[in-house]
Amino acid sequence: MIVLGLAGHVDHGKTALVRALTGIDTDRLPEEKARGMTTDLGFAALRLFAPRASAAEGAAQEATPHARPRTFISQAAANQDPARRDSLPEGSPLDIGVIDVPGHERYIRNMVAGAWSLDLALLVVAADDGWMEQSENHARVLSATGIARLIVAVTKIDKVSRERSEEVKQDSLRRASTIFGAQAIAGVVGISALHGEGIENLKALIAAEAARIEAARLGSPRSREGFLFIDRIFSKPGVGRIVCGSLVGGTFAVEEEVIQSPGGEILRIKGIESLGKAISSISGTARVALNISKTKAGTARGDLLYKAPRNSSQYYSGREFIVKVEELPYSTSPVTKDSEILKKGGEIEVAVGTAGRIGKIIPLGNHPWYRFSCAEELAFPSSSPLVLIRHGGARIVGRAWAVFEGKTDRIVRRKLAILLADLGNASPPDAAEAIRAAIAPQPQNDSGGRRGDPILDRVPTENSNSDQDLTIDDRVVLEPSLKKAEKRLREAGRHCIEYQNTVNANFRTTGKAQTPALPPRKDLDRLCALGIALPLDRNLFIHRDTYTTLVAAILKNRSPGQILEIGTVKEITGFSRKFVIPFLHRMERDAYIKREGERRIILKLV
Repeated sequence: MIVLGLAGHVDHGKTALVRALTGIDTDRLPEEKARGMTTDLGFAALRLFAPRASAAEGAAQEATPHARPRTFISQAAANQDPARRDSLPEGSPLDIGVIDVPGHERYIRNMVAGAWSLDLALLVVAADDGWMEQSENHARVLSATGIARLIVAVTKIDKVSRERSEEVKQDSLRRASTIFGAQAIAGVVGISALHGEGIENLKALIAAEAARIEAARLGSPRSREGFLFIDRIFSKPGVGRIVCGSLVGGTFAVEEEVIQSPGGEILRIKGIESLGKAISSISGTARVALNISKTKAGTARGDLLYKAPRNSSQYYSGREFIVKVEELPYSTSPVTKDSEILKKGGEIEVAVGTAGRIGKIIPLGNHPWYRFSCAEELAFPSSSPLVLIRHGGARIVGRAWAVFEGKTDRIVRRKLAILLADLGNASPPDAAEAIRAAIAPQPQNDSGGRRGDPILDRVPTENSNSDQDLTIDDRVVLEPSLKKAEKRLREAGRHCIEYQNTVNANFRTTGKAQTPALPPRKDLDRLCALGIALPLDRNLFIHRDTYTTLVAAILKNRSPGQILEIGTVKEITGFSRKFVIPFLHRMERDAYIKREGERRIILKLV
């Protein structure tokens, strides 16, 4: 099944168009009948058939004469070259679930609920009004939810001149291309739902796009881990609780178990219905009704049902998230600067699937990373974008991807701020993996402490003059001190450099550990910050060049895997045991050697 959604400004004829396409009136609520306006999601079904190549090309040329038509190949050619399978055999049935979303700005959250699962979108623009504010907002919602293909339907062409109709078609194409990219626009079709003009052309274009989407699925591996956001709930006498939604990916089958989130309760599927028929299983993307077992906590619109291990990283459920935010393009200059909230933070609404939450968004530095927290638990797949809506309004601020879920204390937030600054514009999956690794518990040594000395580990090695080799934990501890040290060094300026050169010359001649002739401790700290001095332990220091020279001498004519004896190091360096042991510890930290019991094994050469 292909899921097609209609979006657009209120009173631009979406419901009338659905009725012309399917014969079904999607205004089901009494208030909708009274107002003549859709307020919640409406659903219908449509069956079309895969067109032959010439018909598909004709539909594309009729819709957008200037665009290159999409070519469909025969089944024989597809069988000979499976990689080219971008079509279905002519006449193949195409079942299409149609979602009519509300157009009024007050129901923008319901619009998001209808858009998240679409394979194909139909943006409706009336020829008499042209592109309106909600045309823009609905287009941005579709873009935010990741819609890859869009058809623009210009309705009510019977009410205007041909010149006006063409003007609106071209303007709508230009604006939609700005928001989605020209490659995402399947075509623009002028129609009159009242008189039926253009309806067959629109059906042909929908069929061509649906055939392409279904053909692409045939060549893709099918995951069994499908999920569904609940958008309707009702009880049926003698049957029990029924939940409805759009299945995405995977397979749901009768007697299988699914997880309900938030909550993590395991439910059993007692029955499945789709397109008015009872079935034993359903796969791919489809509108579906599930008869589920009784729940302890109840079921609500916005709940997520999925098939996967309970602790699967493919899904998030919580009240606090780290997200990457992306602003969306406008087809024209916005009336208000919606992005101001992203700079300063504040209250915002987040919509994902059929769920929505009001919460706070807080910037985490001067980069695209934010912390979002809400009072009620929110569950969604990690791959689903979150639509950000201006609180108390209907304008779309942007979209976001979650990369971490969990309550964060001050230390964890400092860790995340450092890590996210390093990550910059990394992709959400890469960021999520890096965060999981950074927040994971540190490895323990035999005595229960963290391996290494946090004071020594923070110092740059000979191969690094930056803090990139430091762990996140070390940098969290060091960040305030390093900022103060940076300020002191900056204030010292040229005087510090000149003093450093003098100390450097004297320090080089000492050759090894700290002596009374060495600079005062505060100057040693400055030299360490500059990467000139290296600490062997808390009170022993060595010049970096001296250290490098001695390591090279110790490892000369040796190979990785050989044992390095303490006596050999003492002989080459002239150090006493007091200095040799800290020196070897330094070599261990720099990964020249590793300790196995009482032996030290060479790992690498200079």
